[in-house]
Order: sequence, then C-alpha cells, then structure tokens
Amino acid sequence: MTKTQIKAIGLNASRQLNAVSKDVYNRDLVTALNHEQLKAVSVFLNDLYGVLDTFYERNLKSCFTEAMEYTELVKKRIDALAEYIRPTRLKTTHISPKTIVQMLDTEQQAMHHLSTLLDNIKVGEKA
Repeated sequence: MTKTQIKAIGLNASRQLNAVSKDVYNRDLVTALNHEQLKAVSVFLNDLYGVLDTFYERNLKSCFTEAMEYTELVKKRIDALAEYIRPTRLKTTHISPKTIVQMLDTEQQAMHHLSTLLDNIKVGEKA
C-alpha cells in the first residue's frame, strides 16, 4: 500500500467526521445514527493504524512510532466519543449537539495533525 492510499484512508475518516458534525449541527438531540457514523470512522482509523503498524515493522524508524501512537490516540478518542453518544445514554441523558460538534471539531484537528505526520513519513513507494 502506498502512502497516498494510507492518506486516503485518513481523509475518508476525516470526511466522515465532518459529515457527522454537519448532521448534528442543527439537531436538538444527537441520534443512534450519529453513533453508528462515529463507529464507522473508528473502523477506518483502526485500518489506518494497522497499515502504519505494518510500515513500522518493515522500516523501524522513529517517525513511525509517533504517527502510530497518534493514530491510536485519535482512534481511542473517537471510540470514546461514540461511547459518549451511544443510544442507551441518549435515553437517559440529554447531550447538547453543540457539545458533540465541539468534540468533533477537536477530532478534525487531530486528523489534520495525523495527516501532517503522514506527510513527514519517508516510506518509499510501497509498504
């Protein structure tokens, strides 16, 4: 897999986060659908982490460690966000869509930073 393909996975995850944010923005309450969308983003990031892990095993360079750790951090945060708005919690607690949008904005910034880290990784043409 090329670095371009890896970045495409990250870009897709970032676009999905943006779509969730736009979907939530004008709502009175976040929904189970938003929860499922965030779970899908987490799956993309899990794939991305797996690919970076493969790069690390083959190249053993310090910059990979930073990118892998950051990817795992972003994934954990999105997992936590999905848990935060899970359908069972929605039934018992009103969660402000504004709060969710702010959290998603933070994740978008994290995804941008991850993309920058990927730009700095020197992997050649193939994984």
